[in-house]
Amino acid sequence: MLSKEFTINSQYGFHLRPAQVMVEKMTPFESAVKMKKEDGTEADAKSLLGLMSLGLNDGMTVRIDINGNDELEAMEVVEELFRTNFGE
Repeated sequence: MLSKEFTINSQYGFHLRPAQVMVEKMTPFESAVKMKKEDGTEADAKSLLGLMSLGLNDGMTVRIDINGNDELEAMEVVEELFRTNFGE
């Protein structure tokens, strides 16, 4: 299992568009991908409703946990998404 922390960097928080990008990029991977808030609340990163239910705001830190056969590749994609701020 791989885990890494990231910070939300958007004045609008983790809104619909970045959540949709995350779901689109994570769905092809076999690995389980979870996004977890500091308070322990988590969501499946392949679920748009789950991600939106987290209510992530600018500056919040989240942990991404990935577990499965293609976890390295999936984490590389997650790192790129956060590095490029989900294309915004």
